[in-house]
Amino acid sequence: MSKNRNSIFSQKLDRIVYITYFLGAIVPLIALAVLANEFVLPEVTDRLAWLGLVALVFSVGSLSLACFLALRRTVHRTLDRMNSDNRRLTVLLEASGRLSNAAHEAEAAATLVRCAFELADATAVFAFAKGSDGKPPTLIESLGDGSDELLRRISSSIDEMLNLVMSQGQPAMRGPEKGRSWGETAAVVIPLAGDEAPIGAIAVIRTDSDGPLDSTRIDALSTLAALASVSMRNSDLRDSQRNFFSHMTELLVNALDSHLQHQNGHGSRVAQYANRVGRELQLDEKQLQRLHFASLLHDIGMLRIDRALLLNATACEKHPTIGARMLEQIRLWQDLAPIVLHHHEHFDGRGYPQGIAGDEIPLEARIIAVCEAFDVMVSSSSYKVASELPDAVQEINDCKGTQFDPHVVETFLDLVERGVIEVMSI
Repeated sequence: MSKNRNSIFSQKLDRIVYITYFLGAIVPLIALAVLANEFVLPEVTDRLAWLGLVALVFSVGSLSLACFLALRRTVHRTLDRMNSDNRRLTVLLEASGRLSNAAHEAEAAATLVRCAFELADATAVFAFAKGSDGKPPTLIESLGDGSDELLRRISSSIDEMLNLVMSQGQPAMRGPEKGRSWGETAAVVIPLAGDEAPIGAIAVIRTDSDGPLDSTRIDALSTLAALASVSMRNSDLRDSQRNFFSHMTELLVNALDSHLQHQNGHGSRVAQYANRVGRELQLDEKQLQRLHFASLLHDIGMLRIDRALLLNATACEKHPTIGARMLEQIRLWQDLAPIVLHHHEHFDGRGYPQGIAGDEIPLEARIIAVCEAFDVMVSSSSYKVASELPDAVQEINDCKGTQFDPHVVETFLDLVERGVIEVMSI
């Protein structure tokens, strides 16, 4: 029994139950005893009858006390069950939130084993992924003290259960409740459902003396496994999208280089410069990713400008607007469109296409503006000779506060001085 239940009067609930019992049972019993003592016992001359009446009163008192203790035990069991259910629900809700935001399969697997460990009061939890080309499932995540040693000890049985689960798509159990005891060890393996077959499984092991894994825990684990399987499939889909996104970006950058000819590798160089500036400015990973792809695609609108007009300043000024319109039609690139649209805005408001100024210009666009200008100056092309690094640095510094964001310029020039940014020859 836990410390908070050592005394009948140690909890508020106990006091309420006892007061109710006292008023509903003890007080009437005392009143009965007083009435019996005043009016009945004096009339009873037979000693045996007198003793029988006293025994009756005592028996009624003992029975009411036993009823109180039984009621107290029932109430506490009910509350313990409710608390366990609430705790499981809390864990499942937390798991749902974390799994829905998991960016990668590894993150989803880590959340799965941690929450399963808590739900089952487990000794160890293991997450497995489906093996490729008919190979056995592979361990991708585990949790629990001595989990590696435990898995080695019962590996043959776990492998047998895994094969059964992966082939049938149904949970498999082993433990004292099935008459196949491993001493005090119980285990359940639950599949992670896929579209046609399980994409993996989770194995939960208990080696304590609290009994087997009951149906309530297994139901909670099954719910958790369902949430995790959805998360892992979504993570795989997002990985595919990111892979497609990267390859499509590379194809467009190559097409742009081929179209421009005189600026081959410009987007890739600007992306590398911008990435170093962004990290120095402590942009978060999402901003850095946005900055990287916007840098690669900042001139994508030039693909829609006839090659014969590429040296026409008036025609080329349309490329930010054209590029933004191209990107905003594609869901994966929609958040890049404002950056591409504004990368030729000036900090003092004299740029194009909208003439916005200062912080109205997205920070990523302000970074690209500096990096692009630098690359154009220090790179050779069919119509110009590359500037020397000191001349390009001086030009960038002279435009601080007018064309460029002063803070971005200071950061960029500091990186140049430290040798973090050097002239590239991509």
